[in-house]
Amino acid sequence: MLSQFGHRVCIYAVAICLTLLPVLQSANAAIVPTDAAIEIADRQQQIDRIDDVLARDNVRSLLVDLGVDPADASARVRALTDAELATLDSQLAELPAGGVGFVELVGIVAIVLIVLELLGVTNVFSKI
Repeated sequence: MLSQFGHRVCIYAVAICLTLLPVLQSANAAIVPTDAAIEIADRQQQIDRIDDVLARDNVRSLLVDLGVDPADASARVRALTDAELATLDSQLAELPAGGVGFVELVGIVAIVLIVLELLGVTNVFSKI
């Protein structure tokens, strides 16, 4: 049999569990439609392609020269709407296959800066 001490420990343990039970939250699960899953995957692929361009040394150095933190630019890419993301990704897809040239690089950085300026993250154009 349980001793008096063991009996009290069990009562306290049950009391604590019953007290904390309402605090715990249950997990919510739902079926994700195929269309939504495809849209999520496509969005992530677009973000990955843009992040690959932003991760290039020449793009990063140009962003830093213009006073934009590359981490902020990457975070803003993730915050873009689906339409803005699709536009930016399609413009990147139209660039030459051999890589990004100087004109294209300036165009990419300009697009990113315009989006950041419109969202109020930077004040690049107010300094000019």
